Amino acid sequence: MIRPPQNRAGARRMLQQVAAIAGTTLIEAIQQPVAFLILLSAVLTTLLVPVFQFHRFSEDGRLARDSGLSCMLVFGLVLAAGTAGRSVADEIARGTAAAAIGKPVSRVTFVVAKWLGVCGVVAIFWCGVLAATLLAERCSSHFLTLKEFVGSATDPWTLALSFLGVLSALIVAASRHFFWRRRFGVAAFAGVALSQVAVAAVSGFYNRFGELYPLHGEAACECGAEHAHAATELLLYHPELNLRVLPVALLVLFALAIFAALATALATRLQTGAALAVCAGVLILGLAGDALTAGAPLFSLRGLLSGVLPDIQNFWLCDAVAREGRVAWVYVAEAGAYAATCCAICLVAGCLSFRERDLG
Repeated sequence: MIRPPQNRAGARRMLQQVAAIAGTTLIEAIQQPVAFLILLSAVLTTLLVPVFQFHRFSEDGRLARDSGLSCMLVFGLVLAAGTAGRSVADEIARGTAAAAIGKPVSRVTFVVAKWLGVCGVVAIFWCGVLAATLLAERCSSHFLTLKEFVGSATDPWTLALSFLGVLSALIVAASRHFFWRRRFGVAAFAGVALSQVAVAAVSGFYNRFGELYPLHGEAACECGAEHAHAATELLLYHPELNLRVLPVALLVLFALAIFAALATALATRLQTGAALAVCAGVLILGLAGDALTAGAPLFSLRGLLSGVLPDIQNFWLCDAVAREGRVAWVYVAEAGAYAATCCAICLVAGCLSFRERDLG
């Protein structure tokens, strides 16, 4: 009769510990200069693609879309592995992990909470780069056939707002640090990501020629006759963003969660550089898995790799949205279940490795 309340109290205490450690990991990670530089590099690289695009690659905006998703995967991998290495391996080396586990905090709680904190950092990064990818594709040169205009047109207004958003986030973060001694890294990291989300939301009020929908109504819409609106006066907001990219970006986020779990597990024994190298190797082998393991015998090295390594190709479907293609949400759900399984396997291995680690 007494154990259920005790079990509930123990579960509540464990959840509080997980939330506290994950929150601390999140704040400490995003205030690091390297985390901010990774996000800034990914966003600026994505936004600069429309500026230097000289070929449409058989589809308007495809180069910007594929480049943005590539930056999301590569820079996100570096961010996830680096954050996990610093938050786990460095704390073990400094003795912080031993002090936290002596609170008492179980080693399983410590590893899972660290992974959740890393996933939080990756999620903020993912939101910023996803918004930048949608904006870059919209700002790319598109061939339009309208009543008043026929030809290729870009969107300099949105591109200017995107860069202005990054600059404004840096100015606000610097001002907070100078006048109120607030952490620059935290405000800059979150501000750059939120600035791109804000620009993506604001871009729905005007078209690529700068004409506001509240003033011009349906006459300013470039979506074509097949998307004709019921009433001109009701057209106040129309985001011209390729939302078909969203399920593909979610798949990339699932892959980054796997790498975060793998890096967290590796960081219990390896330093940051070694963990990052292993994650990069898993990415390369995972993308080339089908070619390497095709026709491999079951009891062989290639057969073992095919059964152990996660198939990253399941999460990289950029070509699926080419030429108005779509990724089914059922597939996204199945890939999410596969990613959750991979994360669980990595975390179990990390907990077993950390259980035998001497923290003294």
